[in-house]
Amino acid sequence: MRLSVAALLLLVLPAALLRADDGIPSPSSPPMSSRTASVGGHEPGTVVDYYQNRVLSPIVWNLDPSQPLTRIVIHLSECKLYGFQRDRLVAITSVSPGKDGHDTPIGTFPVLAKDKDHKSTEYGSFVDNTDGHTVDYGAQAGQTPPPGAHYEAAPMPFFLRLTDDGVGLHAGYVTGYRVSHGCIRMPAPFAEDLFSVVNVGTPVTITP
Repeated sequence: MRLSVAALLLLVLPAALLRADDGIPSPSSPPMSSRTASVGGHEPGTVVDYYQNRVLSPIVWNLDPSQPLTRIVIHLSECKLYGFQRDRLVAITSVSPGKDGHDTPIGTFPVLAKDKDHKSTEYGSFVDNTDGHTVDYGAQAGQTPPPGAHYEAAPMPFFLRLTDDGVGLHAGYVTGYRVSHGCIRMPAPFAEDLFSVVNVGTPVTITP
């Protein structure tokens, strides 16, 4: 099914984002194709709707594969991320930013580093030495594991570092609410695709 940009925007964009300075494409923009997917690595230049969780809106992916992403905007109150190539909106996803007490910082931050296989330096799990099941998902680095268990740092795949103290964007469990320890979690397929088109230095603007 082919969706016009105007119809797509009405489905996925809140009214607060329909502003000229957000680079929303005009209704006269060419229509885009769409398909359903559950894994990363899809062809750039298509619109992909991932329904990973009933509380999440569709993810949109409509990049020019020959160009990098030029900026990212994240609206914390909406738990949404918007990606742009110049003034063209090309990517949208629901995200899970920091919860109360672990607030995601506000401002504009350049991507400082990229790490495909990053692990948290602060949080992780205690894992049973015998059969590998998780004993405690809420462990912190430096805590003493219970007898018969060991500590494993939490995986943060496709990590895009924003601050020196470790806040960034990465693949993780996304609910569409603020549930993280400060980082911005993205659905895994989207995070993988985003990682490939974001350069170090790309600006990420985070608003309340």
